[in-house]
Amino acid sequence: MDVTKRIAEYITTTDLENFPPDALEAAKGAIVDCIGCALAGSVEPLAGVLSGYVKSIGGSPTSSVIGLGFKTSSPEAALINGALGHALDYDDITRAMKGHPSVVLLPAALALAEEEGATGRDLLLAYMVGFEVACSVGDSVSAAYYDDLGWHPTGPLGALGAAAAAASILKLDQEQSAMAVSLAASQAAGLRQNFGTMTKPYHAGASCRAGVTSAKLVKAGFTASQDAIEGRFGFLRAFSGGSGYDENHVMETLGKKCYLVESGVEIKKYPCCGSAHLALDAAYRLLERETINAEQVESIQVKVDFDPPRSLIHSRPTEALEGKFSMQYCLAAAILDHKVGLDSFSDQLVQRPEAQTLIPKVEMRRIPGYEGRPSWVEAYNEVEIHMRDGRILSERADRITQGALRGVSIGEIQSKFQDTASRALSAAAASELMELIDKLENTGDIPRMADLLRGEG
Repeated sequence: MDVTKRIAEYITTTDLENFPPDALEAAKGAIVDCIGCALAGSVEPLAGVLSGYVKSIGGSPTSSVIGLGFKTSSPEAALINGALGHALDYDDITRAMKGHPSVVLLPAALALAEEEGATGRDLLLAYMVGFEVACSVGDSVSAAYYDDLGWHPTGPLGALGAAAAAASILKLDQEQSAMAVSLAASQAAGLRQNFGTMTKPYHAGASCRAGVTSAKLVKAGFTASQDAIEGRFGFLRAFSGGSGYDENHVMETLGKKCYLVESGVEIKKYPCCGSAHLALDAAYRLLERETINAEQVESIQVKVDFDPPRSLIHSRPTEALEGKFSMQYCLAAAILDHKVGLDSFSDQLVQRPEAQTLIPKVEMRRIPGYEGRPSWVEAYNEVEIHMRDGRILSERADRITQGALRGVSIGEIQSKFQDTASRALSAAAASELMELIDKLENTGDIPRMADLLRGEG
């Protein structure tokens, strides 16, 4: 089964007209959100480390670094921008990929679009093609890939999606596109054990760089196999632990279903691991109707679906990044502050005595029947707060499973963008960026976007 060649065929023959209107709107909404997350990420500590490293190694300054006021080579710009977009864990997620799509697609496509003088239409198409490729392959690997083997899906699948987006921008032919995806497959990586450190967002950046580097090398004459996805020693088998994958699924779905609509894009409401979001939704509903004094809380029982325990690995966090991957801290912050936002995750807030007292009272366990159930299927979380006066306060939140944009409206995305972008840009510059992205398929001005993204608008 020539899966890699089918992916290459899809990359080279797909146009925007192949996507329904709601997919285009979802893609543009996701691009706005991703850029906002990267702008907010540009003031995080990892931004200084990465920019210092990139400046030290030099390179042709062809592509803009978001929020940091300089240009570097397209692979290194893709690396930094991908990491910035994922730095706060505030960026979007999607079911089929079981990870973060936009931070592995947009930075790769944007870096090359600026370097190549591509159009806004080219950029939008590259993003959408990469989304479909990453989701189709993600839907085909075994459950072990996500649940048992320790891979962070955003990393390995991101490398494939980024390569597809890069091949689209560079207008590689089918043979070249197959080799670009294959070359990226050999650079696919990312371990969940690094959650709660700077390395997690680095996974996204490294995937972006792998995609850009692969496409550029192949265009220059570098070679790779044309069956690295389905081959005996290829991506599907290797990342599935040797069995349980379905290479036919790629052939049956890629270009025949629209993952942007059927898997959708979930825009995050909270800047922390998505596995905590349903529980936070439930907690917020409780807080809207009840007055909860943290000192009067006896215990908190969180009933979850399959996913949260494998991602929320820090039950006793003491640092800001650990707090983003801790159900215990996220719920403690919600109860103490009635808000989980950009300012909720600092070492000081995680370490405050009130939070550290509440954290051990939070117990997370899977709902009976969900112990081995595939993630993201009819998922719900339930929060029970046991008070010292004997009251049990309970609320449930269910995952939204319909729509291209899930959980938010375009207006809410724009409001979130104004908040995240304000960390690096003026309100006027942020508004102009949103207008440019809204017209991306028609009059998208990549040079002007790049100026604004660098903070020089």
